[in-house]
Amino acid sequence: MLEPVRHGEFLCPGLVETTVDVMSSTNLSRALVVADGAALKLSRDGSLPAGTSLWSLPEIRTRILALPHAAAVNRAKRAATLASPLPESVGESYSRAVFELLGFEQPALQHAFADREGFIGRSDFWWPAQGVVGEFDGKSKYVQAALRGGITAEEAVYREKIREDRIRALGHGFVRWRWVDLQNPDRLRAKLLAAGVRIRAL
Repeated sequence: MLEPVRHGEFLCPGLVETTVDVMSSTNLSRALVVADGAALKLSRDGSLPAGTSLWSLPEIRTRILALPHAAAVNRAKRAATLASPLPESVGESYSRAVFELLGFEQPALQHAFADREGFIGRSDFWWPAQGVVGEFDGKSKYVQAALRGGITAEEAVYREKIREDRIRALGHGFVRWRWVDLQNPDRLRAKLLAAGVRIRAL
């Protein structure tokens, strides 16, 4: 995985090298977006076993531990440990970084819900200890036809409301947020606390 990749006439750093460089040199929000994307690619090609993080891969771990500065090692290790192939958008990855920075427990990802009528859907985030479902509401899933699966924007909003109502009927809390909340973490903290999500115990 450390072999350079050819793009046309150019040789570029490989996926592992590039991911570690990003994780070690930028803030957690940006690093986790890249790390989750790398985890998804490695999972799809069979290099990342199910239920593991990037930190579990010897190639990643060795490269991180070889970084010359302790601060870079710590930044990269934190992102690699959190990295998962399960987030389905940049907003979901970014949200996970903000949860971590705010001190909330990391939720389960893509949890499936069902009721007596059958399958309801998968949630972006699920805090089982508090019984709270979280959803990142990016505008694109309502306005981009390719993400709506061939239905109108109005129908997408209606189906999302029905899905939320069915999940709430199971007795679960439900909280939604947008990019503006991620860019103002105090707003997201207030939303999560109001929904019943709790700060991680020290």
